[in-house]
Amino acid sequence: MDSTITSALENSRNSRSTLACLPCRARHVKCDGKQPSCSRCDAGAKQCLYARSRRGGLDRATLAERRKQRAAASQTGSQQAAKKPQSQLVEIDSHSSWSPHDAGSASDGSSMASPAAIQIHADNIANDPLIDSYYRNFHNFHPFLLPRRYLMKLYQDSSRQPSLRPLIAIVRLVGYIFNARGWSIPLKEYAEACLLQAQPRDPVLVQCRLIYSVVLFWYDYKSDAKSQIDAAIHLATDLQMFRQEFAAEQGASDPVVMECWRRTWWILYTVDAYYAGTLGIMTSELLDVDATVDLPCEESEYESGDIPKSRTLQEFDCREFASDETTFSSFAYLIGAVRCAVLALSTSPKMAVKEDSMQVIQAADSILDGWLLLLPKDRKQVMAKTGEVDELMFQAHLLIHVATIGLHRPFSDLKFNPVEDISSCARDPAPDIPTPELVNVHTVRVLRSVDAQIRLLALPVSEFHHTPFTTCMISEGTLALLSACCFLLRGVKLTVARAQIRMTIGCLKALGELWPRTARNVREIQTIAHHVLGLESARNHRTPSSSQVRSGEGQGTLGLDTGAWGDNVDIVPSLSSFEDLCGWYNLDNLDTDYSWEMSNES
Repeated sequence: MDSTITSALENSRNSRSTLACLPCRARHVKCDGKQPSCSRCDAGAKQCLYARSRRGGLDRATLAERRKQRAAASQTGSQQAAKKPQSQLVEIDSHSSWSPHDAGSASDGSSMASPAAIQIHADNIANDPLIDSYYRNFHNFHPFLLPRRYLMKLYQDSSRQPSLRPLIAIVRLVGYIFNARGWSIPLKEYAEACLLQAQPRDPVLVQCRLIYSVVLFWYDYKSDAKSQIDAAIHLATDLQMFRQEFAAEQGASDPVVMECWRRTWWILYTVDAYYAGTLGIMTSELLDVDATVDLPCEESEYESGDIPKSRTLQEFDCREFASDETTFSSFAYLIGAVRCAVLALSTSPKMAVKEDSMQVIQAADSILDGWLLLLPKDRKQVMAKTGEVDELMFQAHLLIHVATIGLHRPFSDLKFNPVEDISSCARDPAPDIPTPELVNVHTVRVLRSVDAQIRLLALPVSEFHHTPFTTCMISEGTLALLSACCFLLRGVKLTVARAQIRMTIGCLKALGELWPRTARNVREIQTIAHHVLGLESARNHRTPSSSQVRSGEGQGTLGLDTGAWGDNVDIVPSLSSFEDLCGWYNLDNLDTDYSWEMSNES
């Protein structure tokens, strides 16, 4: 090729690469570099994103927009509530984000989580990569927001944008977590600024605070997560979102929007129960609420907008009397699983004794088995023929089995090892129960539920991708399996169980790549396994408390510090000092406020 042409092409490439927006670069097309949006993106109505200059500094327009953002974030009064940050740019750069492996606490880190800085136009959500990421990665875990295309359509109405702006901001934050495998401080600050500007009784805030609470919690912003979920619950109950009529009142005769509000209540109810299980509490305003909200429809119906006549909770509770095999949605069976788990646990005394063995078998087992036995055939299979996993049924099955494990293990031969106390999923001590007459029944029940969990975790999928609330559910089954390795299994069965433990830890590690709280839990499980299995490395150091096992102090290492659960001491209490491992047994022994206050924040 002629050297002059070659030189010209190289010059062209160089000049284009420094000015081109990210979409044009990705398509390898010429970009005029106009900001905030280039001509090509304007013509195609696409989101225009720019990498920040590597030469340092920002242009005046961007600096001005950044000042506006910071000013908005500092407003705490109602004077700014009516202002619209619609021209505001949110800049996300590599120097203001951190990843699960960068820090052990939720303090703001400064490590690199994303190679390029991008600018997001607050009110331009078409083709937004972060919103795409939310719907691709998180929505199916807790599917209560409007389907993406319906949300886009609704947001085109300028009168609805002030109400939806904080929701969009939080959705972007979640999308960023999955894309960058890290936390964005600018997106967090912008989302909180939008929350401050929202109308305090807007029901959309229930959705905002619910999502925000989940990601805060699993990023170890524990006290902030509690504040957000409390605010969501209080607003939902104040608005009486639990009434059947609420969806119709807020839905503006739109069946998709009405379905969205029904789902919002039930996801709030479900997540609140997940918190109770994860933290070992059972004090909640929602558990005693007499809800009349109709049950959600199938996911495919929701996504298509073809919403059928809704089914009631009363119909679900009387399904055993139906003349034909009545099938409800996956969401309905998840709600049923939550209610069954809560009811089964409530039948067990706070401080179990030997005589309670029969009560667990006769009452709690009947409740949990009733859910399992009435499942239609198509709901017993979590994976479809196409290889897709029904996330809601996955959660429902996992929940039923972890409740079974928690109820039966104290009465079984699967003894509690003192070292289990270092698990952040551990709860109050289990009573030292003498061996009951039906000990074998309890042991078999635990092992069968552990086997059922293993089958769920071993589904042939490309990656383990589920809600972070599965962390403690998986952990409880893993700890029970470790006990079986120590006390019961020998030979080939022991070898298989060890392989299963490797798999469960691998599943937790996959979650830990996104969520620091899960990453810390992985280290705790690894330490427990070393001690329970008698591995050599476990004999050469003292056992840290759960607050001393930090996810951010180096992968595969244990950081020893002073935390909420005490100083550096060996764990040497008797076996009677342990109860359940994930809070699904005798949950109301632990004071709610105390549990939340045991924050892992530095």
